[in-house]
Amino acid sequence: MRQSIVRFAAFALLAMLGGNALAAEPVTLHTADQVSVYGTLSKARADNDKVLLLFHQASASRHEYDPLIARFNQLGYDTLAIDQRSGGELFGGHNQTVSALGKSADYLQAAPDLDAALAWARDRHYATIVAVGSSYSSALVILLAARHPSGLTAIASFSPGEYFDDKNLIKTAAAKVTVPFYITTGPDEAANVAEVLRDAHGDNVTHYQPKAGVHGASTLVKSRDPAGYTANLQSFEQFLRGIGR
Repeated sequence: MRQSIVRFAAFALLAMLGGNALAAEPVTLHTADQVSVYGTLSKARADNDKVLLLFHQASASRHEYDPLIARFNQLGYDTLAIDQRSGGELFGGHNQTVSALGKSADYLQAAPDLDAALAWARDRHYATIVAVGSSYSSALVILLAARHPSGLTAIASFSPGEYFDDKNLIKTAAAKVTVPFYITTGPDEAANVAEVLRDAHGDNVTHYQPKAGVHGASTLVKSRDPAGYTANLQSFEQFLRGIGR
């Protein structure tokens, strides 16, 4: 009887602390160009069939998404957050991939890291795969969807722009995206999104224009966007709930 009470108390404590009794798991991906990319898998439940692939912004790491993982798990999504080879210590996290390489790469050089994450999810037979990008990686998820039209269920792009040498690269890719496509940024960067969407006019596009927001996926985090995060998170969660219906 005493052991049962102890087990119950431990389970309750885990639920209170994380909202999820399943422990996070370290993941190492291997890219086509032989780079080891480090990440964390957080499962919503055992044998789940939905996953969010979470990609961070410049100078950051997988820890950009730490305040959001429990919310995403509660929506029924496993999450795989990775440290791309272009990143750093922003938001207090350590980018293990950059540390192992000894330096941060250019933005576009991180594209194979996203390919590896998608291959990982497909190898595990997730039925619903949503790629989420922040800042430069939000442009890369658009390229990912254009290159793999049948590999993804949906994408979400937070603060994309023409961040690369080819200033038509992302708008050209955006016009090729056929899966549900959530796109948004703070009001100060609205022109960047308008440019990205110049040739994309399909009904697959959900263009959310917030009243208040900050750069990247940080617009969903209370401490980084106290004025806008509530409405912005509500909008994104509504999009996620509609995937696969």
